[in-house]
Amino acid sequence: MMRFFACLCLLVAATLAGGCATGRPLEITPVGAKAAAVQPKFTDATYRSDRDGTMFVVMRSTDIDRATGQTVEQIMTMRIFWRPIGGRTSLNPTSLNATFRYIVITPGAAGMYEGAGFVRLSGRDGKAKTLRLLDGDLRLSEATRDFVDNLRRSTIKGNITARYDDSTTYEALANAQRDFFAKTLALGKKPIDPPTTAPAATNPATAP
Repeated sequence: MMRFFACLCLLVAATLAGGCATGRPLEITPVGAKAAAVQPKFTDATYRSDRDGTMFVVMRSTDIDRATGQTVEQIMTMRIFWRPIGGRTSLNPTSLNATFRYIVITPGAAGMYEGAGFVRLSGRDGKAKTLRLLDGDLRLSEATRDFVDNLRRSTIKGNITARYDDSTTYEALANAQRDFFAKTLALGKKPIDPPTTAPAATNPATAP
């Protein structure tokens, strides 16, 4: 499993494809660890907004690991509660306006990382939007017994371009939750140690 996760890091270190990012790609960097940063390779990103103005974003991709031949599914979801506007809201990157989930699923293991951070938005409603994730934090929150956590506590930053698709986003959110919990039910959960200290960027944080 250790070898597989190392191969996974190499697999997802490629630049984001399929028009999902402009500028700096989304990057997850372990804090205080020697592990390499990970750039998840999402092939598509969509969003929708509810009546309260909360924005939901889903990024998803499925790849085949060349070293093992195993399927690797990656899912990132974001829930953005308010849009930063100069003169009306805070523009400080230490503020919180979004929560995140990063899910990795393979045939034999699955892990979910959760956290919160600050996201700036550009683009018109109903059209493609660019999301600039300026400051965020992730920790492993749930996993199956054989999942190896090489990211530990990590920071997350970078840019994403998401297209508007209400029905696809709604369905993808439901599928992400269903797929992960089906995997944990089949393989069993591992105990997760609570963090000894809460990072400023995610204190408190809620799951999207």
